[in-house]
Amino acid sequence: MKSSAYIIITPAKNEEKFIEKTIQSVITQTILPVRWIIVDDGSTDKTPEIVKKYLKDYPFIRLVQREKNQERNFGNKVFAIRRGFEEVKDIDYEYYCNLDADVSFEPNYFEMLLNKFNENKKLGICGGRAYYYKNGKLIKQPYNSESIPGFTQFFRKKCYDDTGGYYPFKYGNEDGYVEIKARMKGWETRTFEDIKIIHLRLTGTQWGSKIKLRFISGKIEYFYGFTFYYHLLRALRITFKEPFIIGSIFALYGYIISTIKKEERINDEEFIKFLRNEQKNRLIHYIKKGKL
Repeated sequence: MKSSAYIIITPAKNEEKFIEKTIQSVITQTILPVRWIIVDDGSTDKTPEIVKKYLKDYPFIRLVQREKNQERNFGNKVFAIRRGFEEVKDIDYEYYCNLDADVSFEPNYFEMLLNKFNENKKLGICGGRAYYYKNGKLIKQPYNSESIPGFTQFFRKKCYDDTGGYYPFKYGNEDGYVEIKARMKGWETRTFEDIKIIHLRLTGTQWGSKIKLRFISGKIEYFYGFTFYYHLLRALRITFKEPFIIGSIFALYGYIISTIKKEERINDEEFIKFLRNEQKNRLIHYIKKGKL
């Protein structure tokens, strides 16, 4: 097996505005994937037609179409990914990238990340620093260096297998779970600042308003087992980010209402224990360095 052999799986639904830019980014890579499975998850626009234009000239691209599902369910993305894995059962590969259909990047994006894997055998998941456009200006997305956005998580196959892969949670955020699970299993996870990827759609817009996004984030943090004091600090940190104070209030409201209702939490005590220990260490770092 080649040490550079990688596959890509891309769940896509109604991505006609962006997917061609993603395709152009992949087919111009200095190291091409051995297989790219694009799973059309019941699109009602021209997404599958755009993909079909490239199938003849780029045989490593495969299009799989799932039945239309009218229900808005964030588990659908995970099911689409699992459907993609069915298409690569007989392929030898060492790395796997979950790549959304609304991103663009430089021709050496995957070559640079593969080099990072080769340099560090404990590296389990990596990705480039994500940017997005706002009013025509390129803005860096804020998140810590151990996190990798779900739209570009690049795995060592052994790491992905160790985590058990993505799970179809009610509110999504399967990417957050899998990277924490990877660290729990002894792998390193890393975003590389010197490698850039552009998210053409702003993260979280699938929820509609930013206020609703904050509310959902509070419910997600409750579900994963965040302690209240850590969630409170995170809510305070976003006070000066849009939608400002009201966003913090709704994040707290999402967490508190889930607590009052005693909603279900993730059924993984080892995970919760590890997560809270990470948070404790991060708080200590915050106190010492002033950076959470």
